[in-house]
Amino acid sequence: MIDNYVDVNTLNILCKKNKSVDVVIMTAGKGNLSTKDITKFNAQYPKLSVKTTTDFHDRFLIIDKVEVYHIGASIKDAGKKSFGITKIEDEDLVNSLVNKVR
Repeated sequence: MIDNYVDVNTLNILCKKNKSVDVVIMTAGKGNLSTKDITKFNAQYPKLSVKTTTDFHDRFLIIDKVEVYHIGASIKDAGKKSFGITKIEDEDLVNSLVNKVR
């Protein structure tokens, strides 16, 4: 997941994931997510890792390194207002985004 405004609300959504799913969050750290929040999450719903980057402006969800979705608002705000989620079909763009997060 690429989202510059990750916070505890994001983790509350991610806790519903399948236990076998590992999550990597790329963020600019503009949200209020602490190391303690990450440790607490991993104790109950492993495995989450958070990496800091300023390479992205928009939000994206990458699934299994093959599917990419563009997200119109921060995941932490899901359910507050309407926003779009669009699957990116262009294979070159998908590969470019996947390679940027490796």
